[in-house]
Amino acid sequence: MLKIRWSSILAAGAIVGVLGFAGRSTFAEDKSPSQRSFRIQKASDLIGKPVENPRGELLGEVQDLAIDAEQGRVAYVVLSFGGFLGVGEKWFAIPTAALTLPDDCKHFVLAVEQDRLKSAPGFDKDRWPSMDDTTWGAGIHEFYGLKPYWGEGSTPPGLRIQKASEITGRSVQNEQGESLGEIKDLVIDPDRYRVAYVVLTFGGFLGFGDKLFAMPAGVLQMSGARDHAVLTVNKDHLKNATGFDEDNWPNLADPTFAASNYEFYGQRPYWVEDLRGGQYLTSAAGKTCHHCGRMTVAQGFVRDGDTYCCAGCANKTTCTCGPAAIKVKSQP
Repeated sequence: MLKIRWSSILAAGAIVGVLGFAGRSTFAEDKSPSQRSFRIQKASDLIGKPVENPRGELLGEVQDLAIDAEQGRVAYVVLSFGGFLGVGEKWFAIPTAALTLPDDCKHFVLAVEQDRLKSAPGFDKDRWPSMDDTTWGAGIHEFYGLKPYWGEGSTPPGLRIQKASEITGRSVQNEQGESLGEIKDLVIDPDRYRVAYVVLTFGGFLGFGDKLFAMPAGVLQMSGARDHAVLTVNKDHLKNATGFDEDNWPNLADPTFAASNYEFYGQRPYWVEDLRGGQYLTSAAGKTCHHCGRMTVAQGFVRDGDTYCCAGCANKTTCTCGPAAIKVKSQP
């Protein structure tokens, strides 16, 4: 069992509200700035949702989600307006900060004036733009009056934007190339637009039967160059994973479930701010921790570009397995 104790961090109040898949919100009162509400939705439920303006007028619907697999977030929500405002059948990539999902989760709200929408940059549904292009992305954000989520004036280490509809159904292999199963769905945090979980089925592998498994996005490598995802969890460790029936999903936003799930898979909860100011990247997977010598699981902590720190060490105010004077830094 991995010994990273995220549950102690969460017990301090990182998550205080939950939303189940029934669409009913249950929010607790925030008691400090670090205590934030947490709600989730299946990607398959978000795709197809109607989109309205703040006056309640129907604009269109969600056609897909554009996923930044490296950072485990939704980069854009892809909409169609169905001829609204004379924009024809084009699709539109909308930065997530331009959209809100009300508490009832029945529709999205896009607060952009109609005259502005008439000149929105769109694309043919069969000819998607290169969403990995940060110049294109910066232009889209600028049109909607927003700053890119990767930081204005900065260049991310490498965007790999993929359609949620193509990630779902993708086969899954382990690092030895053995076939394990497939991705059934993505679970999205619609307030932070992060991929909270990837839901897998193993189809009888290791005696799991037809059960589903919700895992943090960081344990999967989902390069668009491959037709499959790679699960970086050790097979022996995977045997102890807890699954659930397809018709009986647990409340994945429950604080106790979320804490134990991320702890089990050795992942840093995305909703907990890092205490050392560093950056987690999938490209740091499989590296040896500079401090304790353990292997990083999937989202390794990057220090000075080529020196790595595992999640357990990186999030201690004072690292217990290395000199306290050593500071973990963000990758430039």
